[in-house]
Amino acid sequence: MTNRLIIPLLCAASVVAFARGNVGHKATLAASTTEKHAKVALSSKFTVNAGQLVEFTLDVTNNTPKMLELRFPNGKTHDFIVRDESGKEVWRWSESRMFTSGVQNKLIKAKEVATFSEGWDASRHHGKFTATAVLPSDNHPIEERVEFVLK
Repeated sequence: MTNRLIIPLLCAASVVAFARGNVGHKATLAASTTEKHAKVALSSKFTVNAGQLVEFTLDVTNNTPKMLELRFPNGKTHDFIVRDESGKEVWRWSESRMFTSGVQNKLIKAKEVATFSEGWDASRHHGKFTATAVLPSDNHPIEERVEFVLK
């Protein structure tokens, strides 16, 4: 018999950061949350580097002294979504990708970070956008938002 540490975690809406810059100019934006439950915590940090290639990074940190298991209902472990000022979706990383249908688990050792990164070619876009990072874990879901501007 194995012992598992399973802790329910709900991440609230995160801090919203703003940056302005020209296409090709990098502006780093970040939002982070830490949720605690019974002396155990996961924290997340969502970073956006805005330029012609917009880089998204979601760092999920296990702040506990024990290994944590993230359970995913399928092969999709993360997603990044970009919406324009009106709320219309202009890009989704998982769009037109195929994922396995089997359940997937990811273990994060004590005090370690799981990093999920992707990029978006924004060379034909300008204006205000909201980027959303999603960790679709059954037991530790995370959703972070960051606003940014491309000129």
